[in-house]
Amino acid sequence: MLWEAIVHMFEHDRSASRGEMVVRKLIIFEHASKLGRAPAHQLFNRIEIKKVQEQDQPARSYQDYMIEIDRTNLPDGVSVIEKY
Repeated sequence: MLWEAIVHMFEHDRSASRGEMVVRKLIIFEHASKLGRAPAHQLFNRIEIKKVQEQDQPARSYQDYMIEIDRTNLPDGVSVIEKY
């Protein structure tokens, strides 16, 4: 339920000051232990965002980026879940 709330949090709370905000991708690192199995910074470093277009061209939309997640050699007890 929490993940669904995060994904849809801007749907029912429009504001002129925020413009059009939307959650595009939610990446969840799920741990087998409640205390965690790996430091957050090590898991966050597995996410890489790259521009699809040439570097000298400005990105204009979400589609101008590619999100890659390194799933190789994940620590034991850690899995990756992608939403939307």
